[in-house]
Amino acid sequence: MQTIGIIGIGLAGLRCAAELRAGGFTGQIIGWSAESGIPYDRPPLSKELFGDYLHPLADDGLGDLDELGVDLRGTAGQVRRDGSWFVDDVPVDAVIVATGARPVRSIPGALTLYFADDAEALRTSITPGSTVHVVGAGWIGMEVASAASSIGASVDVWEASEHFLNRTFHGTVDDIWNQWCEEAGVRVHLGEPYPGGPADAVVQATGALPDVDFLEWGTRSRRGAIVADQFGRALNVSGEVIEGLYAAGDCGELDGRPGGHWTQALSDAKWVAAAILGLDAPRVEPSEVFSTQFGHEITLIGEVPAGDPGVREGLSIRWDTGAFLGIDAPRETSRARKALRRALNA
Repeated sequence: MQTIGIIGIGLAGLRCAAELRAGGFTGQIIGWSAESGIPYDRPPLSKELFGDYLHPLADDGLGDLDELGVDLRGTAGQVRRDGSWFVDDVPVDAVIVATGARPVRSIPGALTLYFADDAEALRTSITPGSTVHVVGAGWIGMEVASAASSIGASVDVWEASEHFLNRTFHGTVDDIWNQWCEEAGVRVHLGEPYPGGPADAVVQATGALPDVDFLEWGTRSRRGAIVADQFGRALNVSGEVIEGLYAAGDCGELDGRPGGHWTQALSDAKWVAAAILGLDAPRVEPSEVFSTQFGHEITLIGEVPAGDPGVREGLSIRWDTGAFLGIDAPRETSRARKALRRALNA
């Protein structure tokens, strides 16, 4: 294998290049990216919206395009197979799709948050005393509500479901987030569709969809992600591996694990590189979500089982599956991470 193409040079794509080089690949790596400039970390865009939100991934030791020898191109338009794989008209021996996700946009005039330009637009629109409507009480929505309220904006949140962070916690954390919102002066409307109305900024945070519309190959999961095996090898409708096509990060669903987690992008890159280079399988890592909201440091290790309220330990919650929600509890979170990692690799 001489040439590998990576479509999408965010965290997952950059780490794929880094893992390939670390594994001994000396051939050509060509990258395609919809954004110009150096790759940056996306979580700070919401967590540090009114601070220093632009964090180049190279500064955190996660990969430097020049040092990795990545030949960076613009947006990829088409992937086709004609004996070999082609990205546009460039022949490659393997294609790694790491295009991430795109935010759902259905409210006219609403702002979303995914790219650095989106963060800058929010910073311009949300000021002390401004009226902010946030639609969606998931991770991004609550991080934006927290950041906006912290600078003195007047914030209302609408959530169509009955719960905060419903897709993750299934109602088990409503009392915690409700108290934080009350203390911050954030008005929350659970179980209510967004009614519209005058506001200085409307922020739609109702989820994201895998950004793979350009790709004709491979089957899709229920949420529209590329279905792949544990090594990131894309599968066809019969469940057979499509040779030379891989997925990593938010746009893929590896071995039934939906993307969307920062740490999972790191793990996906290890598995994809191992498959391409014929290396031993890396260890399985638990999924992990981390957030900063209303002055609290929040980390979720593992997947929360629906219908199980878990056991409270102060603000933190532990589940029998090994999942752990740590709130301002770094030591307990670290122990839970290690325990779940051991269980997954037993």
